[in-house]
Amino acid sequence: MTTPLMYTPQQTAALREQMLKERVEPTVWKHLQRHPQLRSAMFLVAQYWDDEADDAVHHRLIFSELETPDLQAASAAAATAEWDAVNLPSSSDEELQVGLDLAYVQRWPDNHEAIPLFAAFTREDCHQDMSLVDAYTPYAHFQRTPQGLVTQVVGVMLRPWLDGIRPEWMPQD
Repeated sequence: MTTPLMYTPQQTAALREQMLKERVEPTVWKHLQRHPQLRSAMFLVAQYWDDEADDAVHHRLIFSELETPDLQAASAAAATAEWDAVNLPSSSDEELQVGLDLAYVQRWPDNHEAIPLFAAFTREDCHQDMSLVDAYTPYAHFQRTPQGLVTQVVGVMLRPWLDGIRPEWMPQD
């Protein structure tokens, strides 16, 4: 038995764009404004079970002084709980370190709206003990420019059958 879709492909794309504009971009821009040495960020998504729902879609934000964050370096730093000296070479102040460690999109709907909107862009069979680069896939790249924030969607739909999917816990109509 297949799980029915919650949204059409057109609705899903529009809602995904809305979430990016209304939730993710403001979070990224806040950190870029607060820390002028930062030049870019990458928004990543992954689907795995983590204490509540096995279809939850999680996210990470990686910030960098580089034009594009080095995800391998970020993953290596996360695995060893070390400071990411590749992406943040001149950033040694504690406020920045703590702020970026806690850089999450407020009220991210892991078990709700994120599932139909982003599950199709995640890898199969991931789990919470995997490295960042093994579990998470890039969805959007953000870059600071003189004109403001430039957003480029870089996500690749890896599992198109999940685009707009109804979360497992949600009753079918």
